[in-house]
Amino acid sequence: MIKKNKLFHLSISAVCAYSLLLTGCSSIGLAQEATFESAYENKEEEEPVDIYLSHATVVIEAVHSEEQLIDVYMPDRSESRAFAYTDATLIQDQYGSGMSAAQLCSGDLAEIKYNDELEKVGSVTLSADAWSHRSVSKYQFDLGNGSAMIGDEAYSMDSNVKAFSEGELIDISQIIHQDVLTFRGKGSSIMSIVVDQGHGYLKLENDDAVVGGWIEVGQTLISQIAPDMLFVVPEGNYMVRFSGTGIEEFREVSIERNKETLLDLGDIEIPQPEKGLVTIEVTPESAQVFVDENKVETTYPIRLPIGLHQITGKASGYDTVTEYFQVDGENITVKLVLEEKKEVSGNSLSNKEETANITISAPVDAEVYQDNLYMGIAPVTYTKSAGSHTITLRKQGYITKSYNIEVPDDGKDVTYAFPELEPENQNTVSGNTVSGNSVNNNTVSGNSIKDEKQEDKDKGTDKDKDKDTDKDTVSGNSVSGNSVKN
Repeated sequence: MIKKNKLFHLSISAVCAYSLLLTGCSSIGLAQEATFESAYENKEEEEPVDIYLSHATVVIEAVHSEEQLIDVYMPDRSESRAFAYTDATLIQDQYGSGMSAAQLCSGDLAEIKYNDELEKVGSVTLSADAWSHRSVSKYQFDLGNGSAMIGDEAYSMDSNVKAFSEGELIDISQIIHQDVLTFRGKGSSIMSIVVDQGHGYLKLENDDAVVGGWIEVGQTLISQIAPDMLFVVPEGNYMVRFSGTGIEEFREVSIERNKETLLDLGDIEIPQPEKGLVTIEVTPESAQVFVDENKVETTYPIRLPIGLHQITGKASGYDTVTEYFQVDGENITVKLVLEEKKEVSGNSLSNKEETANITISAPVDAEVYQDNLYMGIAPVTYTKSAGSHTITLRKQGYITKSYNIEVPDDGKDVTYAFPELEPENQNTVSGNTVSGNSVNNNTVSGNSIKDEKQEDKDKGTDKDKDKDTDKDTVSGNSVSGNSVKN
């Protein structure tokens, strides 16, 4: 009996010990779980690493939405770069409000944070300390001295200042005095220029009835009409008035940026002549010319009554010449050549006065116009006239270009070589209207404008346009350092 009781107590003790052993293992496991959970819950999150450690002030050149790239110019480094952006890139205006990359414009000034090695931007913010002057028509450039005037205020302007027209980079020498501009910069420095209103071209066809008369293009241009003129006109819609002997005609035209509009005047009836059109060619061109003792301007043809007229030419250093010519109603040309006076100096003869010339040497075979007047086919040389001039270059199948030059009054010959003109193609509308595989000018006939692109629109046909990038730089005697005056 005693043995049985002892055995029972031993069994109970073993069970209890086993239970304690089980309970103890279980407690250790739960404690460890709780410790792991607590450690996980209390673990501090690691802060993200900022990889965009570089900073720069930039000029926005272009935004390529499909590729998610931003082209910028870094003035401090005189370098253009392309950076990638993502949907997570922070883009803000100067007030801190969010905006999209598509809202960034060529010429905007911005502060960027970027990763140089990855070529990515982390943020783009329009510069809060930048200023802008919009729709400026009164300005003057002097790149030679690195300065500019906006109204009556003086600014510095680096020769690498970025200029844009319709979102494309252009050379600053292609800005002419009719253009309306937006300037952006910081402090007293101009950092970018955007052409708000550019210029196009007006070419007259079948203009015999109005040669020698006058053309008025709205309030922007008034000029006497000579043969083969190409008028540089600010873009816009205009009423054009032609006036002359027995003629007063009106036409409506639309001038588009960098495009040429042809105005056909073949429907104007030429009145019965009471006067004749006279073109005077005088050598030297600097000579003063008098017709019937009245001083005349020989740059343009003049109309004179039918009959006999006297013409006299005078110039310093030349003998005065007087001749007579008959006007019979037909267009005539009178040539007047003055002989140089010669002085004896020792055993040699010396001329008292020499005439300086301008030579346009390139692009070869391009038509050259100075201040709308046809000067000839390049290379061409003509008498030098000091001051600010607009040189326009035109060639069939190529984009017409204009440049502003400042000609010094130094009595010396000067030569200008301009960049080659860019060829047109079937996808290009900058310069002329494109139809199929051929290039056609906009033609104005009567009071209506014949525009093939508009006709195609009426038929429900869409045509694509590609803008031509103009990054030409004047070679030879560069005009980029000359002044542009407005």
